[in-house]
Amino acid sequence: MAVDISTLTARANAGDLSVQLELAGLYETGTGVPVDRGRAAHWYRMAAEEGVIKAQSHLGQMYIRGIGVPKDHVEAVNWLQKAAQQGNRAAQANLAWCYQEGKGTVKDFPQAIAWYEKAAAQGHAGASYNLGYLYANGSGVPKDEQKALHWYTQAAQLGHNKAQHNLGIMYEQGAGADQDYAAAVRWYSAAASQGYARSQYNLARLYTEGRGVEKDNQEAFKWFKQASAAGYYKAQFNLGLFYLHGLGNEQDHSQALVLFKAAAARGYPKAFYQLGKMYANGLGVEVNEIESAKSFQQSADRGYVKAQYKLARLYMDGQGVRKDVAVACQWLEKSARQGYSQAQYDLGICYARGRGVSTDLRRAYAWLTLADQSGVRKITKVMKKIAESMGAAEIAEAQKLADKLRAGISITKEQQ
Repeated sequence: MAVDISTLTARANAGDLSVQLELAGLYETGTGVPVDRGRAAHWYRMAAEEGVIKAQSHLGQMYIRGIGVPKDHVEAVNWLQKAAQQGNRAAQANLAWCYQEGKGTVKDFPQAIAWYEKAAAQGHAGASYNLGYLYANGSGVPKDEQKALHWYTQAAQLGHNKAQHNLGIMYEQGAGADQDYAAAVRWYSAAASQGYARSQYNLARLYTEGRGVEKDNQEAFKWFKQASAAGYYKAQFNLGLFYLHGLGNEQDHSQALVLFKAAAARGYPKAFYQLGKMYANGLGVEVNEIESAKSFQQSADRGYVKAQYKLARLYMDGQGVRKDVAVACQWLEKSARQGYSQAQYDLGICYARGRGVSTDLRRAYAWLTLADQSGVRKITKVMKKIAESMGAAEIAEAQKLADKLRAGISITKEQQ
C-alpha cells in the first residue's frame, strides 16, 4: 500500500499526534519514503512536546546515539525521564543505561538497577540482560552469580541471544549453578540458531569434546563453519584444524591454509603457529623456511608458548633465520617462564653447558628441577651429573631458585 506523504504531512502539521508519531516512524525506517532521520527527529519532537510517551522515548534514544540530532546525553536524559516515569519500558532501560554509564547525569548504580528492574518487570529483554551483566561482573553492585543467572535466564527466555550465550557459559563453567553441560548446549544452541557466532563456536567445541552431547565432528564442523563465515577468528582457526586433519569433512590443506591466514589476520597467535607448521611441512603451500620462521616469530611475539619454543629451536639450528644461540636462549626463557617443560629442560642444558648464556649450574639445576616436575623424560641422570659439580649449599640455593621461578610462572589457557 502506497504511503500518501502529502496527506500525512498535512495532518501532522495540523496537530494530529498519532500521525506525527507515524510519520516519524516512516522517516526513521524508510518505509514508503527515503530514510531521513532528521525529519524523523522533527516529528518525534513535535509529538514528544505534546506528551506522547513513545515519541519521548524515541527522541531520547536518538539523542543518545546522535541519530537525526546532535548527540546530547543531557537532552536524552530529559526526554527519557519523561517517558520512563510514565511507564515506557524502552525509556526505562535507556535511562538506566545513562545512570550506569554516567551519560547526561551523574553515575548512579542504584538508580540504574532500579530503572532496569522496572523495565525488566515489563519484559524488556535488554534490561534483564544488563542486570545479569552487572551482577556477573560486580559492576556497581556486589558480584552475585546467582542473581546474574536469574536475570540472564529471564532475558534468554525472551530470546536475547547474548543472554543465552552467557547462560551457556555459566552452565558450562558451573557459575551460579551446578555445572551442566547439557544445559550449556541448550542455551548455546538457542543463541547459535539466531546467528550468534561465539555461541556457534562454543557449541561446535562441545560437539568436538563430547560434553553435553555425543561427540560429533560433522556437527562440530557445521557450527565452526557458520561461526567462521561470520568472521569469528577462533572458529576460523578451528575450522582450519578440521580441514587440516580431515575431521567432519574431507581433508583440504589449501582450505586450512586460507582459514589459518584469516585467523592470523585478526592477530590470533595459534593461527600464526599453524601457518609456521604449514610452511615448514609444505601443507597447502610449497615448503618455505623463511615464511615459516616469520610465522613462528609472529606467534611468539604474541606470547604463544609453543611458538616461542619452536622459534628458539630455529635460532639454535639456523633454520629460516640466522643461527644465534643467544637469541635462542632468550626465547627458551620466555617459553620456560610460561611453564613449557621442554623449554625449561633445554634452557637448563644451556646453562649447564654455557651455550648462549654464561655457565650457571645453579640456574641449570633450577630449570631442570621444574622440567623434571613436569615429567620430561631422561632428566634424572642429567641432574645427578650437574649435582656432582655442586656443593650441598649450592644445591639448596638452586632449589630455592626453582621455587621462586615456579611461583612466577603464569600461563593462560590461550597460551597453551
